[in-house]
Amino acid sequence: MKNTGTEEKKDIRKQYLGIRKSIPSDVRADADRRITERLLESSLFLEAQSVYCYVSYGHEADTRRILEESLRRGKKTAAPRVLGKRRMEFFFLETTEDLSPGFHSIPEPVTKCEMAPLPGSDALVIMPGTAFDRKGARLGYGGGYYDAYLSRCPECERAAIAYSVQITQLLPREPHDVRPHVIFTEKEMIVCPQEQDFREIR
Repeated sequence: MKNTGTEEKKDIRKQYLGIRKSIPSDVRADADRRITERLLESSLFLEAQSVYCYVSYGHEADTRRILEESLRRGKKTAAPRVLGKRRMEFFFLETTEDLSPGFHSIPEPVTKCEMAPLPGSDALVIMPGTAFDRKGARLGYGGGYYDAYLSRCPECERAAIAYSVQITQLLPREPHDVRPHVIFTEKEMIVCPQEQDFREIR
C-alpha cells in the first residue's frame, strides 16, 4: 500500500527543488550575501564556541563564507561526512581546503580531519533543507541524516538557512523530525516555536 505521507513529501520536495533552482544567479548571489550577514550578526553565531555547518552544494543557500568566517574567528568548525545509511558524523576543519567531493559528490572533510564530538549547548548546528514552514517543520532530502544525528544532541542550538521562496505555510511533520530553532532567509529571521524554551535570539 502506498504511503501517502511519503508521496506527499516527495511531491513537495520536487516542487521546492524546482523553485530553488529557478532563482536567477544574480538574485541568488545577493540573497546568499544577505542570509550570511544576517546569520553572522546573530547572537547564536556570535556566542557559539563551535559551529557545525553543512557544506552547500548545487543550488543550496551558500555556506562557504560562513565556514570561512567561523574559522577566521577561531571557532571550532566542523562539516559533515556521510558514513552509511542514516549515519553522519561531523569532522573538524582547519581550512576549507580540507573539503573534497564525497557522498553524491558533495564536499566532505577529508580523512585526515578529526571527528568532532556531539555538539553541546555551546555549539550552533546549521542545517540544510528543501522547504520549511514558520513553525520550524523542515523537509530535507529524504535520507534522514540530520534527524538521526540531531536526535543524539538535543542541547545544541539549531539554525537553518534558506531562500525566502523555500518558506511555505505548513509542511507535513513526523514525531522524529528535528526542527531548527531559527531560520535565516535573505528577508528575515524566523524564530520557530519549540516544546522547550531556549536562550533569547537577538
